[in-house]
Amino acid sequence: MKKNIDQLKKRRETKFQFTEILEDILVEGALVPKVDVNYLVELVQSEIIIRGEYTALIKTNCVRCLEEIEVTVSGEFFGNYKESKDYEEYIESLGKEAQVFDDMVEELVDGEVDISSLVRDYIILDMPQFPACEPECSGLEELEKYRDSGIDSRWQKLLDLKN
Repeated sequence: MKKNIDQLKKRRETKFQFTEILEDILVEGALVPKVDVNYLVELVQSEIIIRGEYTALIKTNCVRCLEEIEVTVSGEFFGNYKESKDYEEYIESLGKEAQVFDDMVEELVDGEVDISSLVRDYIILDMPQFPACEPECSGLEELEKYRDSGIDSRWQKLLDLKN
């Protein structure tokens, strides 16, 4: 979902509060069908600052038993944007050996900010690395029955030649 900043500037206000539901955000290995987002857009001179909170329901698989599970993730997000002209000046001011900071500024493209993309980045960072359906999931035992410690019969003749 994109928010048009140029239209917000016409209102002659500096703060805008929004509550929205983002749907079908794709994250590698998981589907995020619903994200509740509450955010504030502030226009401060040549900068657009977006900050807010989100709560997402993620459908993924347990890493142990591979059953589908739902995980709730919530957190805060922040974005800082400048229009093209101001963004170029900002990049030039950093110099050749610029360092990456937590409050890096991004370029405003076509006067719009993609809220879905911004929130998606934060969801990826806040997702559990190894989601499990429960802490004591016996999934590892379930996967053990598929493990074969013997040698594949297709390789046996090659091993006989070697010996």
